[in-house]
Amino acid sequence: MKILRLRLENFRNFEDTALDFTDGINILAGNNAQGKTNCIEAIYFCTCLKSYRVKREEQLIRFGKEKAAITLDFSIGSREEQLQILFTKDKPKEYRHNGLVIPRLRDLLGCFQSVIFTPDHLNLIKEGPQKRRSFLDMALCSLDLQYTDQLLNYQKILKNRNALLNQCREDPSKKEMLFIWDEKLAEAGSYIAKARQDYLLRLDEYAKDFYRSISKGAEKLKLLYLNQFTKEQAAREEFHSLFLNRLEKTREQDIALGQTVSGVHKDDILILLAGKSMKYFGSQGQIRSAVLSMKLAEAECVAERCGHYPILLLDDILSELDAHRQKFIFSKMEGHQTVLSTCELGKIRKKGDKVFFIKEGKVVRERVSSSGSGCID
Repeated sequence: MKILRLRLENFRNFEDTALDFTDGINILAGNNAQGKTNCIEAIYFCTCLKSYRVKREEQLIRFGKEKAAITLDFSIGSREEQLQILFTKDKPKEYRHNGLVIPRLRDLLGCFQSVIFTPDHLNLIKEGPQKRRSFLDMALCSLDLQYTDQLLNYQKILKNRNALLNQCREDPSKKEMLFIWDEKLAEAGSYIAKARQDYLLRLDEYAKDFYRSISKGAEKLKLLYLNQFTKEQAAREEFHSLFLNRLEKTREQDIALGQTVSGVHKDDILILLAGKSMKYFGSQGQIRSAVLSMKLAEAECVAERCGHYPILLLDDILSELDAHRQKFIFSKMEGHQTVLSTCELGKIRKKGDKVFFIKEGKVVRERVSSSGSGCID
């Protein structure tokens, strides 16, 4: 998979700008707040079909304008495709694939694959479980349409069950209705649990190899699916049964609190190094190596599932990594199209890289590097 061209019209601080990408490394260079991250946000929007930075998408439309558009031309093998996302204030987004309007968002998931790594991901281990669940959900939604459907369904069922729990406190006779929602929740939840378990098994295989390379074999990384049902691997039918049993055991507690205390909405990833939790015992360097390993492993899982390697998006991450980790991540870019942003071009260039100099929402200059190092010129 390769990006051919990205065009932004009234997106963020871009008025009308097009970037033609090279097959290798594409560098977005410039000072802070010029638009580098906006370009990466636009590309990743085409993968997850939502912004990873804001919830209110009207913020993506250039100030003073009513409409905006992202147009991405890309290729998969010899086949060229186009994905377009149109934003209009106070109206739903419009999606177009190869010129045709696509009414359902789910029909575009997996159309374009990229993996993003931002400084915010360095908090993946230290922050709460919601951060790690989001990491799982975003990865799986782009790979498995049924996972997306089941996740949305689970969220709706959970909301309805919680509403009924609150009613049960006022009217105990309504408790009998909980069995209906328990079954529905277990049905959707068991699919999610099984998918997360299987995905983490593959992610762990890749991540531990990457970590071993970064640490030169000194330490062993381990990723485990942490849920409330079982510490062992389970089939979907087993998750379904365990889920129902758990809901039955916590029913009175759920009613007292007015919310469902058990389920995949409480899942987590246990990240271990030499058998100890990295959240509590990992150093900054170890945590950065682990997150880097997990993101590179995510790209490998996409390649394994889809048959082509995703675009790597690195948003100002190199300044957060030391020289050893920078060297490692550059070695993994070889042969794969990468888009990275940086404020300090410095020594990260090598011959053949394409550099876009961005200032105030415009590409003021672009060039293909003819040397391997040097200051911005």
